[in-house]
Amino acid sequence: MLTIGLDDGVQLVYLAEGAANVVYRIRSLPLDPSISADLNFESYGPNTPPPTDIEPLHMDPCLEAKLVRLRKKTSSTTPVAASQNHFENMIKPLFPSENLVQQMLFQPSKDLLIDCNARLREMERNGARPAKRHDVYLAEDEMHGMLVTDMSCNDDTFKFFEFKPKWLAQSPSAPSKSKRCRTCALRAMKKGSKQGLCPLDLMDKDQIIIAVCRVMGLDPHRLQDYSGSKRDMLGRIRDFLLKDPLLRRLKQLQMDKDPKGVLKANVTSQDILAAMTLRDCTLYLKIGQGSIDARLGDLDLKTGKGKAEYWRGLERHLIDGGWYTATENEKTVAENLCQLA
Repeated sequence: MLTIGLDDGVQLVYLAEGAANVVYRIRSLPLDPSISADLNFESYGPNTPPPTDIEPLHMDPCLEAKLVRLRKKTSSTTPVAASQNHFENMIKPLFPSENLVQQMLFQPSKDLLIDCNARLREMERNGARPAKRHDVYLAEDEMHGMLVTDMSCNDDTFKFFEFKPKWLAQSPSAPSKSKRCRTCALRAMKKGSKQGLCPLDLMDKDQIIIAVCRVMGLDPHRLQDYSGSKRDMLGRIRDFLLKDPLLRRLKQLQMDKDPKGVLKANVTSQDILAAMTLRDCTLYLKIGQGSIDARLGDLDLKTGKGKAEYWRGLERHLIDGGWYTATENEKTVAENLCQLA
């Protein structure tokens, strides 16, 4: 198994982070030690953190076009090896390889993890790390890290979009007279009547243009105000998603893996865990001049431990609180934010 440490000729440059992982871009260092790499914080632009310093040697070809993902130390994160086993056995067989962000294990050295944590603390002091991510760091006792396909764009040759398709079919537990899908009901509960991507629009040829607008950050009611290039991009993405079978496959798998809903199903079964994983993945679109590369990522294992009651409790609250039926309170006004409305 590939090992990455502080003497392997690469730098890890902070790219992004979520609740469970930190993602780094891999940068090779010059073969000639006399050529110093510019590691100044300012050289990476505003709000961009300094890279992890590593001695200049060379970069292993296995690292080309890859990102490094390292697990945080929290009570809810799954050991990386277990997550990879779930990916290999439960997720990978479900999709063509070209539709998945490929991932493989590597062994990070302890000093690399310690150094990355020191950088995260430095970012906090410099104001370069999101405040909501403060005080949570990498698990220094984790034996594995993940190398994943780099779907980001380093130049103007490609355009890049990402979004979570979420629940592409209504929850099997939802009331028959629902006016919100599961995703829109949860959004209303958390944020009130707020505009957002309705997953059901992605599956409707007449409404998908609204969903793509949300993905691109455009107002679907003001399309005439946007430039021709933005409207062309909008059309390309719409036509691709209508023609490509990936989202339809994702929807069908969500339904097949969880036909009864979390209130009736065995929430610790492999099928339910797979369904909940598929309902929280990310779709990455890398758009070139004549092609679109679409891949699903963030397919981490959803563990039944500690999640079963959370999922069931949340579903009961959405039902009993009137969030599906848009009857959560007497002042609820008519809305048209979900396709079901």
